[in-house]
Amino acid sequence: MSLDNVVPLGREATGLVTSEATALVLIIDPGREPEPDAAALRRLYGLTNTEAEVALRVLRCEGLHPVADELSVSLTTIRTHLQHVFDKTETHRQAELVRLLLAISPR
Repeated sequence: MSLDNVVPLGREATGLVTSEATALVLIIDPGREPEPDAAALRRLYGLTNTEAEVALRVLRCEGLHPVADELSVSLTTIRTHLQHVFDKTETHRQAELVRLLLAISPR
């Protein structure tokens, strides 16, 4: 599992008063959850082709390093595209982005 699939949760997110570390582990079966198409993401959020591709790969939990390798760009470039996706979708974390994308996915 990639570390991109593990999201640390603070006390405010869990409502727990504890000193123990907590995290959300995202396990998504892409065969069970249809995803929105890139054109819909471009239309809804004004994403570029590459930003839409990065968003969909985050949804698939592919990890940023493999995405950078497959697109033949640096990890910094992928992170920049992801930050643009966050800005345009008004999300701040990969988990929020995944939740948003799943909400608009065709059922």
